[in-house]
Amino acid sequence: MKNLIICCEGETEELFVEKILTPYLSRVGLIVSPKGMKGVSNYKRIKDFLVGYCQSYPAALVTSMIDYYGAAKHLPGFNVNKSDIYARTNAIEKAVEDDLQLSNLMFNLTLHEFEGYLFSNTAAFSNIANKNQIDELANIRRRHETPEHINEKYETAPSRRIIGVLPKYQKLQDGIPIAESITVDKIAVECRHFANWLAKLTDWAKEGKR
Repeated sequence: MKNLIICCEGETEELFVEKILTPYLSRVGLIVSPKGMKGVSNYKRIKDFLVGYCQSYPAALVTSMIDYYGAAKHLPGFNVNKSDIYARTNAIEKAVEDDLQLSNLMFNLTLHEFEGYLFSNTAAFSNIANKNQIDELANIRRRHETPEHINEKYETAPSRRIIGVLPKYQKLQDGIPIAESITVDKIAVECRHFANWLAKLTDWAKEGKR
């Protein structure tokens, strides 16, 4: 078994890791420890957090669940000239790793925030939404190439899309059970960047490759 530390932007990501990702990743031999960052207002805060854990736990792999929405503009590589969201995100992640030069860091951004994953199966909202509301959410999903393309503007971020349909939606109370119902495997099918992150973690668990 190998130790994996996941630095989580907020309480929602921390609970997602604790309740959903931890049992999933334990199957490939990873002992997962979520670490709450309580917000990522600037790059110095992100850097200090990552450096602290990488240096304190040199035998562990340190990765992250930090929202592209809100955080990316603070990070190295943000101004890279790439129109494809996956290429742009990969470039930012690499720029952060190149800047920090930590051999046990696998920096990861969530596209575009946790709620994006919930569009992997809008039927999973059935416990808190009626048919018309589920249809509205499904229409939002259909207008985008993948859930990870539901985007980064203030008005159009995934969480605001959901709240626009379901004003009483709550991240912890509703979001985590919905994600659990969808399953990690389904999210990985719909969300390529998330799937690639899981694949890299699995490779490291099995072969020590990053």
